[in-house]
Amino acid sequence: MIVHGIDGRTIDALVAQSLDLLRRTYRSGEGDGGGWYHRLDAPTPGPSATAAGLSSFLIHGRSFEHEQECLRFLRSRQVQSEDPLLDGGWAVNTSAGQPVTEATALVARLLACCGTLLSAAGPDARRAMTWLTNNQNDDGGWGAFRGQESRVWVTAMAVRALSELDQRAPAIAGGVRWLVGARDPSSHAWGERPRHPATVTHTSYVLAALIDAGPASADRVSSDVITEGFVWLTSHLDPARVHDDHARLESYNVTRVSAGGSVVMWENTIWHHGLPFALSALVRQPGTVRFDLIAASVHTLGESQLEDGRWPGVDSSATFSVWTIWPFLEALADVKARLPLRSGQVLTPLSPQAAVVQGGRDLEIAPQRLLSVVRWRARRTWATRHWAMMAIGLLLACGTALVATGVFKAEEVGFGLVVPIILLGIQVAVTGRESVKQ
Repeated sequence: MIVHGIDGRTIDALVAQSLDLLRRTYRSGEGDGGGWYHRLDAPTPGPSATAAGLSSFLIHGRSFEHEQECLRFLRSRQVQSEDPLLDGGWAVNTSAGQPVTEATALVARLLACCGTLLSAAGPDARRAMTWLTNNQNDDGGWGAFRGQESRVWVTAMAVRALSELDQRAPAIAGGVRWLVGARDPSSHAWGERPRHPATVTHTSYVLAALIDAGPASADRVSSDVITEGFVWLTSHLDPARVHDDHARLESYNVTRVSAGGSVVMWENTIWHHGLPFALSALVRQPGTVRFDLIAASVHTLGESQLEDGRWPGVDSSATFSVWTIWPFLEALADVKARLPLRSGQVLTPLSPQAAVVQGGRDLEIAPQRLLSVVRWRARRTWATRHWAMMAIGLLLACGTALVATGVFKAEEVGFGLVVPIILLGIQVAVTGRESVKQ
């Protein structure tokens, strides 16, 4: 298998190309706000796409000249109502004014992780958290809103959002328990619905949610669940494929009874790009990290980006959508944030679970040769520090051989070693004192 390194400069180039596209497709909305719709050529912004577009800049430390307009748009779209099941959430352009978890969790999480919720122009984080808490189902999971069927992806979205807003939120523990109970019994991983066959996409996203949950996911049972999930994921992930053929689109009907008694129904559709979600999970893996899978995944993202900054859509076409950009940029940001990698450096796997990071002049040296140099220097340093002890050991070995062959008597050899041993003792004492002073 060809071993690919992760070059921070390549990641920067991929990001820059995507951000250029987002700058060109920004749209002004009502008033002085603006943003993006999921179809980048549509004129009317939506909350989910706007949060994703703005966060694409901020998570990579890039400024965006329309940041305040995006925040004002998101604040204007946050629902205000006396009904606690409506107030504080976000409706999408197709949900007839009904706030939904898919939008509310995404907007709240992205704004929280980018540090924009404290902005005077931004939405109300407290009301967003209250909406998520109020719309949690009695079983601990989340559907599109309270009373809708709890779903794996949507519950993981809510858990991640609440974890960013307040890791002490009581609702997180219920969501974690629901996710643990929703595993496929045969694989101990996650599928689209509770106890359905596992997919790489859903397993990756749930693992990220459980790890992000922090203390709420720190008990022994959840730790074992995370370990088993990664065992399944690392054995089923194909890092050469952008999409998970078992979970490209997740569609389901949502039904709401209006105040007048009429029934309103629409279809929710979530696009899934398997590899970016898997990459975000892999860089969060507790303990041993699979550098080989991470490097191969980053290489695939680099090779598959289109010329204008997008990636292929879930139907393998060049769909002009923000969802062909945002998941990839989030995954690349996770790589740079969670691995010891900076711009201008290259991380190269030496084995599945070991890697070397090079920068500056070391980039001219092959990684395997660099490792040999490091090992040689370590051995030379050890020998320099312990040469006297090595010399005494050699003298003892020679003396023993000479006594055994009758060339010298044991008393003669012992007397000859007295002075070297005294000198060794003095050196050890002096070295010890110098180490303490340092």
